[in-house]
Amino acid sequence: MSVPRLDGTIEVDRAARSIAADEKYASVRLLARALGSRFLVGVSCLLAPDFARLWAEQLFLSPPRALLSAEQQREFPGGRGRWLMHRGRRIATWSWGLDKRPAVLLVHGWGGNAVQMGLIVSPLLAEGLRVIAFDQPAHGLSEGTLTALPDLAEALAEVARQYGGVRAVVAHSIGGAATALAVARGMPAESAVLLSASSDMVEYSRRFARWHWIPESVRSAMQAAIEERFGVHWAELDVVRLAPRLAARALFIHDRRDRIVPWRQGRAFAEHWPGARLLLTDGLGHARILRDQTIVRAIADFVVGRSEVANLALPLIPRPAPVY
Repeated sequence: MSVPRLDGTIEVDRAARSIAADEKYASVRLLARALGSRFLVGVSCLLAPDFARLWAEQLFLSPPRALLSAEQQREFPGGRGRWLMHRGRRIATWSWGLDKRPAVLLVHGWGGNAVQMGLIVSPLLAEGLRVIAFDQPAHGLSEGTLTALPDLAEALAEVARQYGGVRAVVAHSIGGAATALAVARGMPAESAVLLSASSDMVEYSRRFARWHWIPESVRSAMQAAIEERFGVHWAELDVVRLAPRLAARALFIHDRRDRIVPWRQGRAFAEHWPGARLLLTDGLGHARILRDQTIVRAIADFVVGRSEVANLALPLIPRPAPVY
């Protein structure tokens, strides 16, 4: 079995998936593909609703494979590559630092990969910590084609279990929701930093449906099929309901101009997580927040308990009524 590498050459069976491509060209190509699927799904909803439900389910569970630029690969310092198995799929992982040191697990978001978390590695290593990064199922170099929040949560918990010693998690986007679900299900973690964290799967599915011109009847049928596939009701994935039972120290970082996950979702998530801190930025968007040096420094400071981030989540926002 080959070892996952990103230090100049990628020695994996599907190395061609991560090529040095022009990012603007890749974005245009992905947009064209999305518009094409939008039209076809919209038409099928009118002519064949059952087929549309199956198609919508496949689209909803199929993350795009992000293309990596040469610059991004250079920014990902070569760690020790290792394949782990999860539900019959190989999961690409990397680690840095001494094995006996406390570990921080880096968790990317939907359609992302471990490389996107690369700038966070060095500051954590400088604090004497071990760092673990991985590509989620059906993402990056890991195997799989379909995945969803329950699967992502199980995979990150399995990576943490097999490596051992994970004390903190740094997660982006849906990785934040997966982290909350994994911790609620028993994965040990003393602290968590959640960037651009999504908190409402139903609203996300509705935005997905609006984008693809999918009527509510087809979206509801898609949701029911996904619930049956993973054996979990979406109400059980409501992280706002999960958050009050979580004891880990938490820092939420969200940008007011995030067009992918509105910052109010991060705020709602934070205000339900006991003792959570909320840091709002302006102008970094959904992805560039991972590349800002000030944010990277704030992450490391919080993980080691040196943070001076004001607790904005609770004092300025009234607590909602209890959820029963």
